[in-house]
Amino acid sequence: MRVEEKLRDAFRDQVQLTPAGVNRADRIIQRTHRTRRWRRAGTSLAAVLAFVVLIGGITGWQLLRSPRVGYDSSVLAADPTALPRPLVTAKIDPHDVASLGLDLRIGDLLWTTDGRRFDLGAHGDVDQAYRVPAGWLYGTSGGVYLQPESGPAVQVAPEDSRWSVSEDGSRIAVVADELLTVAELGPQGAKPLGVANVTGDAAPTALLGDRVLVAGEVPGGRGYEFVKVTDDSDKVEPAWNPAVSGVFGIRSDAAVGLAWTAGEEQLCLAALRPNDGPSMSVALTRVCGFVPSSEDLTHSLSPDGGWLAEPAGDDLALVSVDHALVGIRSAKSCAAAGVRSPVWIDSRTVVAPYDGGVVRCQTDGVRKVLEAPAAAGVGWDLVPRLGSTTG
Repeated sequence: MRVEEKLRDAFRDQVQLTPAGVNRADRIIQRTHRTRRWRRAGTSLAAVLAFVVLIGGITGWQLLRSPRVGYDSSVLAADPTALPRPLVTAKIDPHDVASLGLDLRIGDLLWTTDGRRFDLGAHGDVDQAYRVPAGWLYGTSGGVYLQPESGPAVQVAPEDSRWSVSEDGSRIAVVADELLTVAELGPQGAKPLGVANVTGDAAPTALLGDRVLVAGEVPGGRGYEFVKVTDDSDKVEPAWNPAVSGVFGIRSDAAVGLAWTAGEEQLCLAALRPNDGPSMSVALTRVCGFVPSSEDLTHSLSPDGGWLAEPAGDDLALVSVDHALVGIRSAKSCAAAGVRSPVWIDSRTVVAPYDGGVVRCQTDGVRKVLEAPAAAGVGWDLVPRLGSTTG
């Protein structure tokens, strides 16, 4: 018994001192548990990331779709490389326009003195506009249109036509496809009054009774002549007068323009009248020293033809046409540095943009500085008013 007990004790001591073996099943179970924990963690993380991406995508899409103040969101949608394009957001105070005495045009947008706003750009870029009794007459890259007081604009001349409007705003002369047409302007558009066949390069410049003063090409430049417009369309071949250099408008029974003296020594103010013969009558005055008008430096004749506004250096000179026609030079000077494009409000008052804003000058010598709307920026034009628009 004693030997057996010793053997039994020795075996027990050996078992207790020998390290326990690692069970393979336990190892597999532990590894499986770890894998499940990692999968659960990975699945949770993936779900969180997917949610974040979804929210971010929706937010980004909404930002791209939402208009931003001052920019056109469609530009980025159409062309990712395009720069944002500024929108026209300027608000013009009607009181500021009313203080100018004339409607205001900024590109294709028109603000009126009575607080209305018109977008005239539906048919092309607007390059000039007039307030006339029937509404607003304006030329675009797509033709000439009349915007009545209410309703849609009406086309009165086709694309690429040459045109001129009468001093009272009631008629328009148009040359298109070698046909000169005179039409009466009304809220419904233009009603033809007479036609004449002319050369393709002819351009109307003024209307005097049943005559149109037309410019045409001559060797070395251009000449002018009156063309009678009747109900028929007989071919006319004007004897272009090359001495006439430009036309400002109409005074009574004559057109007022510029003509060269003999030998083209001086450019003088002149009265141009139609004759029954082949050539017009040119009556030169002693008011000379003019230079041909450029695009940015223009002269303007008063509605009654009695005064000519002439930008000259740092002054706006108001030259009396009535005195000039009897051989006397008489002018009023209105200080206005950088003055350009004068426009008459009435026969005694003219306004013009200049370096200091807008200046208003009267033929009696009174001068007043006006404020242009600050929101208008610098690219604006005053709209000439032709004829009565009160009734």
